[in-house]
Amino acid sequence: MRTTSLEKRTLADLGYPVAAGVLRTIQLLEERYGASDYHDSGHTQTAPTWIFKLPRYRNAEVGVRMNKRDTTLYMRDRTFEGKRLRDLIPAGKVAKVYPRDGKPANSVLNSVYLGPSASNEVLMLELEPNDVEAVLAAFFGKGGENSGVSAAAGERPGGDETVTGKGNRAGLTEEDFASLLERRSETGRAGEMLVILDEMARLRACGCPRPEDYVKRVAESDVGCGYDVASTWPGEERCIEVKTTTCPGSDFFLTANEREVLGQLGERAWIYRVEADGNRGGEIVARLNDPMGKIAEAQMTPAVWRVPNCVFDG
Repeated sequence: MRTTSLEKRTLADLGYPVAAGVLRTIQLLEERYGASDYHDSGHTQTAPTWIFKLPRYRNAEVGVRMNKRDTTLYMRDRTFEGKRLRDLIPAGKVAKVYPRDGKPANSVLNSVYLGPSASNEVLMLELEPNDVEAVLAAFFGKGGENSGVSAAAGERPGGDETVTGKGNRAGLTEEDFASLLERRSETGRAGEMLVILDEMARLRACGCPRPEDYVKRVAESDVGCGYDVASTWPGEERCIEVKTTTCPGSDFFLTANEREVLGQLGERAWIYRVEADGNRGGEIVARLNDPMGKIAEAQMTPAVWRVPNCVFDG
């Protein structure tokens, strides 16, 4: 198999023969599904999990453990046809469901596509070699190069953008809308991971010996927290709300809860503006401290109104 970086290990670099099911998985991912790159976290010398990227399938990812005997895959539970993968395969093949069953390997946990959350359950599958082809076929189905709403066709996906225009609404199916929301979630998660890496680098420069112990993605466990990333090293605390977009210069949105929480936090509150490139990359283009103390009320436009249920009474 090929590699795209001198830092990546090849199968020969592992120093041991991997299982037949692992070899079969890699062969199918590369030859049938077009895997062109993979991520090797390098955190373990034996049985690391490699994350294979599939550009033809909206940059989907499949995690493969480089085991000597067993065939272990990490895959999203939601297939390209909107079904639950665990409903399509024998229950005995599903070893764990994340985040319900804890945390997976770091390379999976930190993956933009595979990173588990309440809205993105990820399966750890224990398979036999002859299971692999059927499981991959069940996941990808008829999805592929033409699946979903194409950004090249005029869509502007991003963490903050809304669907606008009568033409878009008229042609947006329920499946397309679900796919759009999923991609927005991926874009937002990519922005949060970029901010986490940036914040760990900042703390390291401030003298923090283990910044990974102090920077957490709280949005994963508490969606009502009011911000996305907590940085808690004493004296350098920041509560960071991340606003990610793929459209430079676009507006962003704050919920009522975010406004209230960020206002209460005062000097500890930050908004980071991230411009993502749609391929797990991007950059932080702006940082605003104490945002609710600096954003004038007149600069914010109401976009959502709460309507009480009593309007239906009488």
